[in-house]
Amino acid sequence: MKKMILNQYGSVDVMQMVEAAIPEPAAKQIVIKTAAIGVNDPDIVIRANGPFPTMPKELKPVLPHSLGQDFSGIVTAVGDDVTRFSVGDHVVGMAFMSTYSEYILLDESAVVAAVPKELDLVPLGGFFLGVATAYGATIRDG
Repeated sequence: MKKMILNQYGSVDVMQMVEAAIPEPAAKQIVIKTAAIGVNDPDIVIRANGPFPTMPKELKPVLPHSLGQDFSGIVTAVGDDVTRFSVGDHVVGMAFMSTYSEYILLDESAVVAAVPKELDLVPLGGFFLGVATAYGATIRDG
């Protein structure tokens, strides 16, 4: 599969297309063939300057890594213990890096939702992070 990675931070020229193996799911993981991905401000800033100083340690990317957060696609493989998804499901979601890839490996419990197969997956590729941002900016508890 093709995957876009960074070995250093800087201009757009630091992005490199590489060949990688299609991931195999563990017991509670799913593999998604991406239909579309979002390119968002955090991707651009991290590519240029590295991780945000305020990012939680567990979310900070370590070089080499792949950018990308939101995606749409089709589930192509599921681990033996997966119950939420089946091969062929159309999904949208958000990962915390690594969606600049033809295939994504995620835990079944990740931020992923099935969508009707009638929906066009291409415009949904950049949907999730925008919705999460708008929700966080407008919905407040108490």
